[in-house]
This record gives sequence, structure tokens and C-alpha cells, in this order.
Amino acid sequence: MILDVKGVTKVFRGKGKSENVANDHLTFQIKEGEIFGLLGHNGAGKTTLVNQITGLLTPEEGNIELLGKSVTASPARARSLCSVQPQSQVPLGLLTPKQAVTLMGKIRAGKKFDPKRVEQLFEVLDIQEWANTEGEKLSGGIRRLTAFCMAVVTPGELVVLDEPTNDVDPVRRGYLWQVIRDLTQNGTSVILVTHNVLEAEKAVNRVAIMDKGKILTQGDPTEIKSLVEDKMRMELSLGKELKHIELPDWVLSPRQNGSRLIFSLNSSEVLATIEWAKNQADKGIVMDYTLSPTTIEDVYIKLTSNKEAVS
Repeated sequence: MILDVKGVTKVFRGKGKSENVANDHLTFQIKEGEIFGLLGHNGAGKTTLVNQITGLLTPEEGNIELLGKSVTASPARARSLCSVQPQSQVPLGLLTPKQAVTLMGKIRAGKKFDPKRVEQLFEVLDIQEWANTEGEKLSGGIRRLTAFCMAVVTPGELVVLDEPTNDVDPVRRGYLWQVIRDLTQNGTSVILVTHNVLEAEKAVNRVAIMDKGKILTQGDPTEIKSLVEDKMRMELSLGKELKHIELPDWVLSPRQNGSRLIFSLNSSEVLATIEWAKNQADKGIVMDYTLSPTTIEDVYIKLTSNKEAVS
């Protein structure tokens, strides 16, 4: 067992008697070579939990063990065993990606550091052309990929990635996920912290859905999706504003994400929904539509009763 979190609670106290329970009795475990997703909106308590796992914060209640030893008792040890990509952008200043990643590799590996690892990462992620560009001249996506490389160039036993794909283009996102999968082949465990539920679903072995400091459910993607196993998912590309669409009574949890309208439906309503969608397309209200099995995002919407899209 790489990580064992038992009943962890973290409370932030403000002026007077005000309290914010950021983590509320959280319990889960992470095995060797596993990608574990912490999914939820901003403010769900994900980053606070990560800061406790890495010894930057101390829980009010509960315990965290990393490779069998308490993080609270030895926070410096925890930080040495973890490598982290933070949610915020890493300030590179005048450092180039190659300099920043090489420096981090040498700090973590010392004399065992292999500079070929830097070249390998840049090649796999297809960012060689920016390797020697000063950080302040880089786009947000390349800086994000540089921070990712800094976290994995000499990975710890546990790699924590907080929103690793923010600002990264779709093609390089695919390359990034491949690097993560390769890490786990060598026994490294990964915590993926994200609000992008649809993307995470394709990568994780197990997942915990968080909301308002609590874990609502956890398990592998199949187990999670079984909570809405009798449902289907319809996604439509809108040609007109949503106000022009009259939604049928059977539509469940509708939410809009840009020009996309997404909703759930019972399996018994599939034929009627397809007929309705075709009718909307004939009117020019809908450009295209897809019907598919439910996703972890649909489970998240159901559990939190949140009408906004997660991703």
C-alpha cells in the first residue's frame, strides 16, 4: 500500500467563530502502480487534501500513512517521497524548460540523474522546439507541460498531478496521458486531481468524487457508473440558443457547456429521444447529436444535484 488516508478532517477557522470544513472525514487507499482520481469542482477540498498528503498541512483529525509511516510524524519524508505538479503555474522566469527540468531532476536524483530523461520527455510530449526558450516567452500550455516534466523527470513513489492538462492542447494531452501510464508500469502511483471528469475517466484505475469536503463515492469507473446504469447520455450541438428548445418531460439533469447541451435519460426513452433529436435537427435548432452510455460526469451531476457542467 502506497497511501492510506483514514478519517482525515481539515478545518480552516476565520474571524470570530466562523469555520470552513475543507475535508470532512476522508478515507481511501492507493495501491502501487495505481492512478487514483480525485474529482470535483474547484473548492471541493481536493488541493487541501493534497497539501496534507505532502505534509504541508496537518489534519485536525485522522491520519495519513505514506509507505507505512505517518505523514504528520515526518512531513519532510513525505515530501521526499512525493513529486508534485501544483495547480498554479510554476514561475519559470528566465529559465528555459530544459534548464528547469534538468535542475529539478538533479535536485531529486543527485548523481544518479540521467539527462537523457529530459530529452526523452520533451520528445514524447513534442515540445523540443521550446526547450531553450525563456520561460516568460512560453505559452501557458508549454509552461504547464514543463511543470509536468519537472514532476515526473525523477518521479517519487507517489506523483501528484493537480490539473495537469490545464491550457494544454488536445494532441499533447494524449501524449501526457501516455507518459503517466508509463510511470505506473514501473510501480509509481499517481494521484490525478482534476475537475475535468470526462478526461479523467479514460485514465484512472479508481476514482473518488468529492463535493464540499466530502467523498460522495469511490471505486473503479465501472462501479461508479453503475450508480446510473439504467441511464443513457445525450449530447447535442446547438445551432440556436437554448431558449429555442422545448425539452421533453423525460429529460434528466440538463446542463449546457458552451454550445453543447447534455442531459441524461432513462433507457426506455431512447427511441423517443432519437426521434425528438432528429426533429430538432430538421428545424435547424440542433446541428448534431450523439447518444452514448452514461459517464462519470453524469454520476457527479446526479450526486451533487448541480445543473452546471463539470468540465
